[in-house]
Amino acid sequence: MKTVIGVSKKHNSVWRVYGYDYDDDDKLKLCTKKINPLLVWFYKLKKSKKYNNICDVCGEEFSFYKTRFDKMPEICFNCEEWDY
Repeated sequence: MKTVIGVSKKHNSVWRVYGYDYDDDDKLKLCTKKINPLLVWFYKLKKSKKYNNICDVCGEEFSFYKTRFDKMPEICFNCEEWDY
C-alpha cells in the first residue's frame, strides 16, 4: 500500500487498513485490506494526512501527504529542483 490514510474496526469485526494503491493501469485508487490485530499500531504509525502549505519561493499553494514524524516542507516540489 502506497499511502495509509486510516485504520479502523467497526462493531467488533475485523481490523481494516484504508489507503491508496496503484491498480493495473498505474492509477491511484482507494483500497482496503484486512489486517491482524497485532499490526494495528504499525499501520497507525505509518498513517499519513493530507496538508496544504504555501511555497516560500513562488508563493503558490501545494498539497502533500505527511506522517506525524515528517517535517513540513517549506518549498514546493517544483521549486525544490532549483537548488541543484
